[in-house]
Amino acid sequence: MKRIMEVGDVFESKENEIIIVGIEPVLDYLNEIKNKVLLHTSDDKQLELEVKSVRISNSPTDKKMLGICLGESIVPKHILLGATVYVLP
Repeated sequence: MKRIMEVGDVFESKENEIIIVGIEPVLDYLNEIKNKVLLHTSDDKQLELEVKSVRISNSPTDKKMLGICLGESIVPKHILLGATVYVLP
């Protein structure tokens, strides 16, 4: 599996979709993100989550940020900061 990022923030949009954000992600694998990612939590759980969309932006300190919209497939409290996100093969 290819590591994309660690979760640095989690929030819910106005449309009730969950978005996870990582700072300085591994952008080499962006085109390999299809319709699901694997979230590996710090308590050794692995969750396959549906991807609705992916966005790249710059942080205020000019670092790359990756936002992955997961739709409504999970609630924010189930995603811990520091969880690792991987591309599914």
